[in-house]
Amino acid sequence: MSLMGRALGTRAPFVPAGEIDEVLSDKQVLLLDVRTAPELAEAGTIPGALHIHLGELADRVDELPRGRPVLTT
Repeated sequence: MSLMGRALGTRAPFVPAGEIDEVLSDKQVLLLDVRTAPELAEAGTIPGALHIHLGELADRVDELPRGRPVLTT
């Protein structure tokens, strides 16, 4: 089960690293970046991604669009 699935209490499919670009080519897919601020500072942000730290996700889940697939980092 993915981290997103655990946070939301649902099962979500795993996307292998080699398939991420293909999945993100669908503009309906939202990329959700759940890394910490220090991780973002060290590695940089991902253009177009929504950043919500995993520890805050349960409290901010209403910020995620309904009816769109979400891919987490």
